[in-house]
Amino acid sequence: MHAYILQDWTTIRGASTVLTLTQEEEGWLDLSPYQDVIFWISATSSTNTPTITFQTSPSKDDALFMALAPGYTIPTTGVPGGGPMVVAALMSTALVPIARWLRWQLTATSGTWDATFRVLIAANSPGM
Repeated sequence: MHAYILQDWTTIRGASTVLTLTQEEEGWLDLSPYQDVIFWISATSSTNTPTITFQTSPSKDDALFMALAPGYTIPTTGVPGGGPMVVAALMSTALVPIARWLRWQLTATSGTWDATFRVLIAANSPGM
């Protein structure tokens, strides 16, 4: 297993006219040698509970990105119990297999929203 930071601590705020925000390309990870990934989501707060989804694509074409696992709604008071929320996207159980690129996307349903969070990952390749 190898560990990576997908997103260091950040606070993102969206207006009612911006309901979806995607991680900028410079933060995407190239996971081409890996088959499994586990996410540790640490969150301290949110407003209007946005959902974070982890997406993968074989190329940097926006239309090809697909969700690896169901989205995780960031709670308004941080992750329950104070620890990180763990989401696994294993090759045998992921919605789609990991392709090359990995990114996150935040989605809100309405109104002004925000989220303060960090995402660490552990990735496993065949034979490790």
